[in-house]
Amino acid sequence: MIASKILNVMNKIGPIIKDKTNEEKGFDYASLANIVIKAREAMIEEKIIVIPLKVEQIMQRENNIVLSMIYRFYDTEPNEKGECDYIDVNMPGEGMDKEGWSIYKALSGAYKYAITQTFAIPTIDDAEKSKLDNNNENDSNENEENTPIIPNGSLDENQVEEVLGSPTIENYKSIFNLEE
Repeated sequence: MIASKILNVMNKIGPIIKDKTNEEKGFDYASLANIVIKAREAMIEEKIIVIPLKVEQIMQRENNIVLSMIYRFYDTEPNEKGECDYIDVNMPGEGMDKEGWSIYKALSGAYKYAITQTFAIPTIDDAEKSKLDNNNENDSNENEENTPIIPNGSLDENQVEEVLGSPTIENYKSIFNLEE
């Protein structure tokens, strides 16, 4: 039953906007908060919980920590045998910080990617979101000025649905070149 519930969660979660920028390395990424907000809602509906089960390995070199976590995704509804189905996900995490936060960054990374990978959550940037919004419009809007999707460069939890909307399978095909 857990596999079908994971599929249901996947169907409920749309792409997540990359809402943060790593200034030092120059790339955008989706924050843990945005991923958890979206996944949590769908997981609650499907009665799935995730528990950090075990730290498999921790390696530390100066201010850098690499670890391997096992997360257990439980179906809280018992099956015919009265047991709760589950799936274990082994996920690495890495964190680097000079002020003692390395372990927390590694744990956050492992958790974020356990959720992202288990539910196959795509992350998109504003340009890709614009493609989603404009995909079904005609070409007469090409010269119109684009207005920012996320005001002031930050995404509020209450804006997630407004920004993401309800993309169709054709939108995904267009963004991720699924037809090629």
